[in-house]
Amino acid sequence: MQRPSRRSVLAAFGVAVGGPLFLVGCGASGVDRWIGHAPGSDAIVDHRAWQLFLDRHTFTGADGITRVAYASVPVADRELLSDYLAGLQRVPVKRLDRPQQLAFWLNLHNALMVRVVLDHLIARSPDDINLGGSFSRGPWSATLARVDGASVSLGSIRTAALRPVFQDPRWHYGLCDASLGGPALPRAAFQGETVDRQIEDSAIGYVNHPRAVRVEDGALLLNAFWRRNLVDFGGSEASALSHIAAYADRELRAELQPSRTVRWMDNRQLNEWPGS
Repeated sequence: MQRPSRRSVLAAFGVAVGGPLFLVGCGASGVDRWIGHAPGSDAIVDHRAWQLFLDRHTFTGADGITRVAYASVPVADRELLSDYLAGLQRVPVKRLDRPQQLAFWLNLHNALMVRVVLDHLIARSPDDINLGGSFSRGPWSATLARVDGASVSLGSIRTAALRPVFQDPRWHYGLCDASLGGPALPRAAFQGETVDRQIEDSAIGYVNHPRAVRVEDGALLLNAFWRRNLVDFGGSEASALSHIAAYADRELRAELQPSRTVRWMDNRQLNEWPGS
């Protein structure tokens, strides 16, 4: 079969993608909804609007953590973000290949997270934002978008679009929950052509930052990020440590001794650029 010509899915303008649709066990709901994809498709999603937003409003502090100048985002750039998100919701996701899908979901999650904070500037932690849903603490279960006719929340992107399809825990490092303790908001929009390298770099950067792993008073301090997502990191503390060791530099790896007491830490403060 002849491969379709390269098309750009101009997310900001909702240009549809042509070509054949390949489905693999795609159901109508639940974790089966996002199994479908188009192997070999040349369709791409245009994330230039998101990159422009990131260039204008994200900054890396002296501590190496990316922050967002939420309070100084002008109306025009709020509209830019809204238009970008509206465009993503018109993308026929199942007509993309797997790398394009992964970049799509990671960028959608992070752009939605930023918009949620922009709508709740008084919050000092993402956990303080209550949008309703199954849990009162945080915005994680509230419907924030519709993709291919399905309601999408921050939580469902993780549990329905990413976990069952991309069975590789590295995708966690590409998702920002707007806290200072978690993986930082990437300052480069994910692209299908480079998404594997991008999440690999994010994993290395996070693991080797002291907010994620450090030794203090003889104990090994691990960010609660791994405890919250333990199911994706092997299901046990030992398996999580094995994963961490694979990304730790030589000096840190030497500190990952099984005899150390493990203590959990986190910083749920908002990743807001000071003075914004």
